[in-house]
Amino acid sequence: MAPPTALERRRRAEALRHHRAHARERSVSDPSEVGRLRAELRVAARLTERLAAADDVSELAEEVVAELHDTFAFYLAAVHRVDGDFLHLVASRGELAGVIREFVLLEQSIHEGVNGRVARSAATALVTDTRTDPDYIVRDPDTDPRSELSVPIISDGEVWGVLNLEAVEPGAFDDAQAVLAETIAGGLGAAIHRVGLVDELHHSFTTTLAALTAAVETKDDGTAMHGEDVAALAERIARRLGLTAAEGRDVRYAALLHDIGKIGVPSEILLKPAALTDDEWVLMRGHVQIGAELVERVAPFAHLADVVRHHHERIDGDGYPDRLAGDTIPLAARIIAACDTFDAITTDRPYRRARSAEEARTELRRVAGTQLDPEVVEALLAELV
Repeated sequence: MAPPTALERRRRAEALRHHRAHARERSVSDPSEVGRLRAELRVAARLTERLAAADDVSELAEEVVAELHDTFAFYLAAVHRVDGDFLHLVASRGELAGVIREFVLLEQSIHEGVNGRVARSAATALVTDTRTDPDYIVRDPDTDPRSELSVPIISDGEVWGVLNLEAVEPGAFDDAQAVLAETIAGGLGAAIHRVGLVDELHHSFTTTLAALTAAVETKDDGTAMHGEDVAALAERIARRLGLTAAEGRDVRYAALLHDIGKIGVPSEILLKPAALTDDEWVLMRGHVQIGAELVERVAPFAHLADVVRHHHERIDGDGYPDRLAGDTIPLAARIIAACDTFDAITTDRPYRRARSAEEARTELRRVAGTQLDPEVVEALLAELV
């Protein structure tokens, strides 16, 4: 590793000063052993609750490092993930995190460093003085942490990664804190395993969706891959708008299902290469009600029936089937409507040729505030850049 530049050394020294000041401000109000034990138990309890609710690995890691740093004001709290022969940084908090590109390794070999030793051995490393540990990777002797506690994160019987805590002073960690870190790492590993199982279940759900939509795709060449394109885009927009990973997946599932009701629309209407008559439009618009009824009967997706029903509502209240307006339209339905519009404009249809992405953007801007939710359109346009 190249020696730090003068600027890097100044930034590290400033981080150290900030840490010492903040640590004094945020130190546990009761400095006794009993007080510290109570604080540790509260941390364990809060993390147990939060880890049980989280459903994304990055969110899990962020919960852990945030809670540890906010409670104990560690110089650094970090979670690293094993990927082959390397450890990759997943989440970090602390004064060192502010100068992370100079001070904390975003990627390191598992054959080097204290964290690498823990990843290889699956054993906790409690380093009372980093200057005496042969595996410690020296970055800047003047501002390096003097204590380190690293514990393995075990998921499904394998070392998934390492939970790493660092402190300014030597001898900062003891056996009790090692037990706390091991307990937290154990909960994190179990939660990561649970997320993996849930991902497998979601894959099973997606397979079910593919089977459900296959019948529609055989009737309407225009929708073959249409659902998947809209679903992938809709999930990204959902996350951009601040929805959780679980909510984003629901948006994706609803988008995959949004045209399922077309199974009940005659093929001659779906494939008609000319404008539909009024009577034909009545049948075409009926696909949202048919779709909602079908989805409602499939237990894992029943909660998405309203989204399927309302994905053709308009923000100005002039849509169908219920003429909902504004925020009364489910957000997932508003997201799907915008993504569906973009996809429809840029896809060949029996009655017209596809238009360019730029033409689609222009049309999205034109109908924002009348047909489509302006906030969703803004997010969609930003995603399409």
